[in-house]
Amino acid sequence: MTGMGLDISPNTQTRLAARARDLGRSIDAFLKRLMNESGDLAACAPHEAIPELPVWHLGVRGGLHRRDIYDEVG
Repeated sequence: MTGMGLDISPNTQTRLAARARDLGRSIDAFLKRLMNESGDLAACAPHEAIPELPVWHLGVRGGLHRRDIYDEVG
């Protein structure tokens, strides 16, 4: 099997290597453990990566008519 390359920042590489070293594992073993624990890759994404849109509850409003938008006489 051939290896796979990942394009990650030097800062991330350093943090990854340090974390693996702190746990006494190789980077490969550390990544395998993370993948096995996470199950689904979508679960790995941090929650703050998905922006939460504001929700405004303005109450019930009827249909919008042209006369509501424009100041026309007639």
